[in-house]
Amino acid sequence: VKEKVLIDVNDNGKIINWREKKLTTLDLAASYRRLGLDSKHYRVKECGTYLEYKRFKDESMKLNRANFCKVRLCPMCSWRRSLKIYGQVSKVMNYAEDNKDYDYIFLTLTVKNCTGDELKDTIDVLMNGFNSMTKRKIYKNSIKGHFRALEITHNININSSSFDTYHPHFHCILAVNKSYFTDTKSYISQKDWTSLWKDVLKVDYTPIVDIRRFEDRKGKGIFKSIAEVAKYTVKDNDYIVRDELGEVIEKLTDDAVLILDHALANRRLIAYGGELKEIHKLLNLDDCEDGDLVNTDNEELRDDLEYIIERYSWNIGYKQYLRVE
Repeated sequence: VKEKVLIDVNDNGKIINWREKKLTTLDLAASYRRLGLDSKHYRVKECGTYLEYKRFKDESMKLNRANFCKVRLCPMCSWRRSLKIYGQVSKVMNYAEDNKDYDYIFLTLTVKNCTGDELKDTIDVLMNGFNSMTKRKIYKNSIKGHFRALEITHNININSSSFDTYHPHFHCILAVNKSYFTDTKSYISQKDWTSLWKDVLKVDYTPIVDIRRFEDRKGKGIFKSIAEVAKYTVKDNDYIVRDELGEVIEKLTDDAVLILDHALANRRLIAYGGELKEIHKLLNLDDCEDGDLVNTDNEELRDDLEYIIERYSWNIGYKQYLRVE
């Protein structure tokens, strides 16, 4: 069997652990089954059971076809989506870098932790707050474009005073004019960002706002910030909850899956605005949330005509991807 096991290596020479993703996906499918959500159970269970690759003369491989379920919480699809968001934001930023004269800031907008029952409404407050903020004069004067992504963390530390609460927040990349940091008319201080965010949220406490300038623009800094923004909306270990031995704690897992599934239904988890939205349109990029998850927009396209097709399928017995003859 050994010679038939899938070994997929990315451009940086790192092995991609499809098996681990698939096993976690099966844990989610089991949770959907326990919750009686049969359609999602079946879709997630079947996700990624079939992978087809092009193998080129230099032995490198490129995913060519696969069956992805696109269920919001699916760990396999979340991973592909996050690669896709990273690829697309990088393309948008590279285009802006070559054709526009902008600087960038990285903004994190938070609210207080909430319970599972409050999560859906709290995300509404966040979304409405962000939309109101982009319509404010102070924002429109200074910010030329934005990309924002929702992230939710779940506190599963039993010893924490905020155990089993959720922390939804936004990571944003904002494009500003080069003069932003020196122009008193357009510069927004940390204090001003905080009071603006508090105002649009309509809350009676001071929310934490983190704002920083993109350093090291041409180097790795910009891509580190893009990676931060392109992260998964929810990491699978925030809802597939395990004990010290790695066994799934079913009650905590099922509660979290139900809460997140409900809270994230029919939402746009990422959004572009202003100039960055225009560039996304101009580059004719696919929809990150509903689009193709096979081509993630961050691999180099190859036009080698010589390749062979290799097909792999998930083997339930071996719990492994094996090549299909």
